[in-house]
Amino acid sequence: MSSMTGVRPLVLALLDGWGVRAEREANAIALARTPIYDRLAATAARALLDASGAAIGIAPGRAAYPQAAYATLGAGRAVEQTATAIARMLHGDGATSLAMHPIVQKLIARVRPLGGAVHLVGMVTPSGIAGQQHHLAVLAALLSHEGVKVWVHAVMDGQDTRPQSGIEHLAEFLDDIAGAEQAGLASVMGRAYGFDDNAEPALLAEAWRVLAQGDGPRAEYPTAYLDQCYRKGLSDDRIPPTLAVGYRGIRQDDALLLVNLQPNDALALMGALVDPVAAGLAQKAPALCGACSLVRLDAPLGDTVEALYESTAFGASFGDTVSRGGLTQLVLTETAAESNIWNFARGGHTTLHPGETVLVTDTPARIEKRPELASAALTDEVLAALKARDRDVIIVEFANAAMLGRTGNMRATIAAIEAVDKCLGKIAAQIEKRGGALALCGTYGKAELMIDPETGGPWRGTTTSDVPFLLANGPRGLSLANGTLADVAPTLLQLLGLRAPAEMTGRSLLAASEASSRISA
Repeated sequence: MSSMTGVRPLVLALLDGWGVRAEREANAIALARTPIYDRLAATAARALLDASGAAIGIAPGRAAYPQAAYATLGAGRAVEQTATAIARMLHGDGATSLAMHPIVQKLIARVRPLGGAVHLVGMVTPSGIAGQQHHLAVLAALLSHEGVKVWVHAVMDGQDTRPQSGIEHLAEFLDDIAGAEQAGLASVMGRAYGFDDNAEPALLAEAWRVLAQGDGPRAEYPTAYLDQCYRKGLSDDRIPPTLAVGYRGIRQDDALLLVNLQPNDALALMGALVDPVAAGLAQKAPALCGACSLVRLDAPLGDTVEALYESTAFGASFGDTVSRGGLTQLVLTETAAESNIWNFARGGHTTLHPGETVLVTDTPARIEKRPELASAALTDEVLAALKARDRDVIIVEFANAAMLGRTGNMRATIAAIEAVDKCLGKIAAQIEKRGGALALCGTYGKAELMIDPETGGPWRGTTTSDVPFLLANGPRGLSLANGTLADVAPTLLQLLGLRAPAEMTGRSLLAASEASSRISA
């Protein structure tokens, strides 16, 4: 490969939530009008990529999720996710066990002498994506066994699980902690109330008032409360916060422990609980004796909230290799999805590489009314860079299909996909005019399955579908082999004429016997 001159510029459009599924029914991608994508799929070199399960470093057969997908894309190999490592720790013995973790021990030593309580905030879900109820139960039992009062703030899922399945998960969780004498349920609420990215300010304020001040409606029987919400048509993620009988709020000398699995989980909620003054919710910050998270949070909270475990990390990445090769790169995304590009695809390294620029555009509020999100602004930046001819690599993330697909709104999801298609048309036209190559890569599946085949209701979770990889305007006659997301980085590096680092165990999708001569031609 050292003899290659390489493709310049190379534009990579990352299509979140863009999976491949043959059936048209409940398939927003197939139902959308996508003349540009259809033309490129018919004329460009094309491959299908495995983007779930072991191919992206999670359990076999498990549906994909953004953190695992982007880590695999960036690393050029399947990267074991933090959740997998934590699961081992939970069942470890001796010095490697959770009970012996120095931060857990320090938290107990701080709280117990003062008579304070530890507030566990986490997702009651079996999904293992934004949280895992087993982790909550283990921590509640462990702290209770040490004589520490534990209040559990249960956050319901409804996105990575069926929309109204939380009642079963909560009942199971309450059974699991029934033997923990010092542990009790403090509150129940949906993940929309500050746990997810881009939380609505009003919902965050309501969650803070309930959790921090103990001010809000109360429910004697939490599962009955969920049933009442279901009868009103609410899904788990939109369950309004309610308090358990006996809970009075976060008091002086209490501590917080966020039971998260991703560094961008609950940033708004945790920020409000730790520093309500900065969040504009109170005039005085609470006198907490500790604030911790299971997995290190993104900045700035990651610098002040102690973490039991680091988030998924790796060494050499695609961006790092491009920079070391002396090439310039422009990376474009929007605020609601920036962790994918800025954190997960870079192995947690959040400093710019030499020759790299990262631009983040604001995601509009009320996305179901603005399904185009920031796609037009992102496309304008791509076009400007192509016209300036000052970037060797341009990466743009279109999160539309995933973000709107997660709402369960079919009409809005179709509109989101059609907006992306128009953007792809503008980018493809400029590349055809000015030269270079355009690669389209689905990152994980979502919008191709909008209806739960078992219940007939909306399906808001991700999928196990393969994703497409297209190469348009590349070297003439080049063909691609099918593979996995781990193969994307080695493929792009070969197109650029750069050697993949040894850590990238993915293989190039370019036909080995043809690639070198055609790229250097």
